[in-house]
Amino acid sequence: MSKASKHPGPREALRRWDNEGGAPRSGRPLPGSAPVGDQGEHHELYYFNIRTAGGVIEDPEGSAHPDLQAAREQALSEARRIVAEGDRQGEDRRSWSFEIMDRANRPVLTIRFSDLGRAAGR
Repeated sequence: MSKASKHPGPREALRRWDNEGGAPRSGRPLPGSAPVGDQGEHHELYYFNIRTAGGVIEDPEGSAHPDLQAAREQALSEARRIVAEGDRQGEDRRSWSFEIMDRANRPVLTIRFSDLGRAAGR
């Protein structure tokens, strides 16, 4: 009687990674479960790194969006939340920015938190 392993081996992890649309990210864990649409429509994986005065906070998992515009809207919403949280804590985070990377780790868009007032009208 064989006993099934609770932890997948490297081949199973890579197969799952390929099936979920992950991308190689040096030193990062494999994405757990990227959200996909109800009807199985195609979603792209984007990473939302945050640049602060102290350096870059990397997004280890990323999130799936149907296109760059949807990723932009998510970044704007999240940036507003981060700035508001900083305001409550007495910390000005308006100099921060999101550096949105595609699944190949190429920069595709930068959202500056200082531009949030201008982006709201779009």
